[in-house]
Amino acid sequence: MTLPPPLPARRASDEGAEDRLPPSKKVFALRNLPLGEIRAIGFDMDYTLARYRSPEIDELAFRKAIRLLVRERAYPLWLLEAPYDPDFAVRGLVLDGARGNLLKVDRERQVVRASHGARPLEPDEMDGIYGRRRLDAAAKGFRSIDTTFEIPECALFALLVEATDGKRIEGKSATDIFQDVRWAIDTTHRNGEMKTEILAHRDFFIPKDSQLAPALERLKRCGKKLFLLTNSEWSFTSGVLSHLLNGEDQAYPEWTDLFDLIVVSARKPLFYLEGTPLVAAGADAPAHAFSGGNAAWLEEKIGASGQSILYVGDHIYGDIMKSAKTSSWRTLLLIPELERELGLLESKGPQLRRLVQLETLRRRAQRHLSILDDQLQRNHHHRQLLATRLSPDALDALNQEAGGLSRESAELAARGVEQGAEMASLLREVEAAYNPHWGPMFREGDAQTRFADQIQQYAWAYTGAISNLYAYDPNGTLFAPLPALPHEQV
Repeated sequence: MTLPPPLPARRASDEGAEDRLPPSKKVFALRNLPLGEIRAIGFDMDYTLARYRSPEIDELAFRKAIRLLVRERAYPLWLLEAPYDPDFAVRGLVLDGARGNLLKVDRERQVVRASHGARPLEPDEMDGIYGRRRLDAAAKGFRSIDTTFEIPECALFALLVEATDGKRIEGKSATDIFQDVRWAIDTTHRNGEMKTEILAHRDFFIPKDSQLAPALERLKRCGKKLFLLTNSEWSFTSGVLSHLLNGEDQAYPEWTDLFDLIVVSARKPLFYLEGTPLVAAGADAPAHAFSGGNAAWLEEKIGASGQSILYVGDHIYGDIMKSAKTSSWRTLLLIPELERELGLLESKGPQLRRLVQLETLRRRAQRHLSILDDQLQRNHHHRQLLATRLSPDALDALNQEAGGLSRESAELAARGVEQGAEMASLLREVEAAYNPHWGPMFREGDAQTRFADQIQQYAWAYTGAISNLYAYDPNGTLFAPLPALPHEQV
């Protein structure tokens, strides 16, 4: 039931402590990543090169999607005033469109938390619906929340499910709501209104990172070919990246100068397979900017293929899984939420260490209780078998032994109850700090979530910002922790 172990305390006396990167600035390798073997590095744009201001941009999508539902799908006017809860959802959830539920799933693909709309489901309710079976999140009627862009979708879905249950919306099934919300969110991002507003207020919605241009420039100067591969169209891409990169480096005054190849409207994950027709990116685009294409064409164009390419993106499916499985590219996952998670690990360090201590004591007590129980059974067995052959003193000794074992067992059990109550209180406090509804994004008690498991399977490394690459040698190696079997950690 414990959360992940806390970050080790940093002590000034540690060797090399003054050179240690803050956790939020690190790139975390899951398998050794030899950057010297990488010839080309590709980047997604949305939530990768561009870090949008959240939750403000999420509420913008939420509001525009509601307007579409009211205007074009006859949803009630009161929705226009509905509040947006930025803390309701986290990345990695699964929407069950047929039942109106949101699910948190562990690495074994079992449901570990759920809500119907925004109402949390009790364990017996979850078991009644999903049992102890593996959930197929790719099945019809389910939707994985893989990106931060999809967070507003969860909030809107939950709001409408609750309104339908409360008879504030008539004539809609959970499946209807699921499909309407999907349509509204997609349309919000595709019809141009939201992008126009973002670009009109880009100083607010797209915060700059002073280390982004130096990180890209260092990679390029060290011989890496850089390419952009984004699903966004040319006008939005150019508007965002000119805001972030133009004039940031004298050697590359325009953002397009930093990239050897630019691909917009890529239609990932379709891009990794047959792709789409290849055309010029736009009338005002440079000659090395294209729209559409496919992975085989890109590899030929950039002069690199397979594991000599590192692709950096935030979408666990469209950027990481598909590029790794289909094209054998190495991958670096961008997790914008990581900085907050690391901060919580540090700020909740004392509680986390106490949880680990209590869990260790609990497991030791379970082993000890098992031994005491066996000794009591053995004592009872001996008294039954040997009662007629033992002296009164010997029988009295067995009775005294049984009494001592029973008292020790009761004391140990009572202590366990106290420790369990302390653990439950600490766990509630810590999980609420992560998210009051869903707890940590990467873990549920001792178990990793499905999202964390996908990261471990398909990403070579992960980090919170592109600018973190600046601190690493472009021709060095990012080393993963040494793997160890349990007996090697004793």
